[in-house]
Amino acid sequence: MTDPERLSPDSIAALQARFDGHSRKAQAYYAVMHEARKVLGNDDAADAWMKAPQPALDDRTPAELVADGRTDDVLASLRGAQQGAPR
Repeated sequence: MTDPERLSPDSIAALQARFDGHSRKAQAYYAVMHEARKVLGNDDAADAWMKAPQPALDDRTPAELVADGRTDDVLASLRGAQQGAPR
């Protein structure tokens, strides 16, 4: 690699920040999927729930809200649905 091809420290820092942001979003999505799988019984049901507009979430999908950083709202909705489910 020649000097003109090297990334500047600022470019490397920007790439690291971008990676960290994507990593946090992926971790949040995984955490919600894990909880949804426990509540709904399997991966397919959890995946369908994540992608479907939910009335309790103002007709937005849980995946959209997780991407917007609203993981706590999604988990609260999921847990509220779990508590209201018949046993």
